[in-house]
Amino acid sequence: MSDELREQFFTSILHFRKLESALSSECEMQMNEMVILHSIAGTCCRECPCMNLDVPMMQKKLHISKPAISYILNTLEKKNYITREIDPKDRRKVSISATPEGKAAAEESMKRYDELWSEILTQFGEENMKELIRLIHGLDELYENFAK
Repeated sequence: MSDELREQFFTSILHFRKLESALSSECEMQMNEMVILHSIAGTCCRECPCMNLDVPMMQKKLHISKPAISYILNTLEKKNYITREIDPKDRRKVSISATPEGKAAAEESMKRYDELWSEILTQFGEENMKELIRLIHGLDELYENFAK
């Protein structure tokens, strides 16, 4: 049974990639790019526009390194979704802003996410979703302990 269970686990994990693909296919962005762009554009949540990119918070949220965030910022800049400018008062600081194209892409991807989320929640059920989230968090904590 353990080999079968192991195979089912890894197959299930791979299915999450399909969900990411569904979320990002129309937006031409990877999931990490969307999360960072939403943070910069202030569309990450309805209650709190968060116009400043908190790199340490993003690293923790996305489980990626600072160089990975820099790579994503470079990608977003090449797509003309963000601009970066050196602060003339403090040359150590870089100001990151969403372009009009970036704001539109962020809004469109949030709209798509909301549509998918609503459909998933309706079909899967709120209690099932809460249980899935609880289990994923437990698995993540277990993984974090292995990584130490």
